[in-house]
Amino acid sequence: MAHGYLNASYSVFSYAAKRYGGIRAIPPLPPAISVELSSVCNLACPECVTGLGLTRRANSFIGYDLAAEIASQSGGRVLSAWLSFQGEPMMHPEFFRIMELFAGMNPVISTNGHFLNIENCRRLAASPLKKIIISLDGATPEVYTLYRKEGDHAVVMEGIRRLSGTIREMKSKLKVVIQFLVHRGNEHEAEAVSSFARSVGAGFRVKSMQVLDPAGAGKWVTSDPRKSRWVKGDDGAWRAAESSARGCFRMWSSVVITADGDVIPCCYDKELRHVMGNLERQTLSAIWRGERYNSFREKVMSNRRQVDICSACPEGRRLFFK
Repeated sequence: MAHGYLNASYSVFSYAAKRYGGIRAIPPLPPAISVELSSVCNLACPECVTGLGLTRRANSFIGYDLAAEIASQSGGRVLSAWLSFQGEPMMHPEFFRIMELFAGMNPVISTNGHFLNIENCRRLAASPLKKIIISLDGATPEVYTLYRKEGDHAVVMEGIRRLSGTIREMKSKLKVVIQFLVHRGNEHEAEAVSSFARSVGAGFRVKSMQVLDPAGAGKWVTSDPRKSRWVKGDDGAWRAAESSARGCFRMWSSVVITADGDVIPCCYDKELRHVMGNLERQTLSAIWRGERYNSFREKVMSNRRQVDICSACPEGRRLFFK
């Protein structure tokens, strides 16, 4: 773990050297990784590329051997391993076996909460998982399913209660966080979901919503502009709220790896427009320190608004609320 903190410190140094001093310091391996265990999901959320059937992968689930190789190459340097990206991670048939590979890297998952049966709750509580983020976007079934299409509100609520009880019973240190993706149709139920989270001993956070098509933003934006990633222009069109024009620390500190082994710069590259390499053919170190990645970093540092995936990214803006 000490090497992980040293690695993270040098990531901060190399980013600061470039942004404020113009010094090109090649960053070490990223201290944070996101690994896509599954590229498929059981829901059909309308502003999600997976829910809309737009995700294109050769493999629905990451192979165990590839996951093991990622863990081997990252071990000792990674402080945070996020084991999800576009799909539902708990759909992976070897979910728990793969999770064990990332023990010692503070693994975290984000789930829609439909797989919290008795056996899975006990295995989660006994696992190396540090935190589980569970999406619950409504206090009532009618409001919940405005966004979580094909979801079952009752199953998720019961699963959260079951997991909370199992954690207490087993004296597990697993942290549960209920995430409320806020939009116009559910904002009035945020307090009720927060109250539910407190009743089961879970953390709670509100997350602003990403919209794939700006033309449809008006359907979802909240009444509180602070919790929206979109602003309405004088011409009546919705546009992404502007953030910093230069730089992005994520280019120096984190990386996303798909179920096919493709390495992409961040979670906003949902259509894989900027694949930096593939772990079936190259090492993570070679990709991370390679010319393609460094050229991309230079472009982002120069003017991130000219990079397609960065144009609607809220980097530097507040995304989470209590």
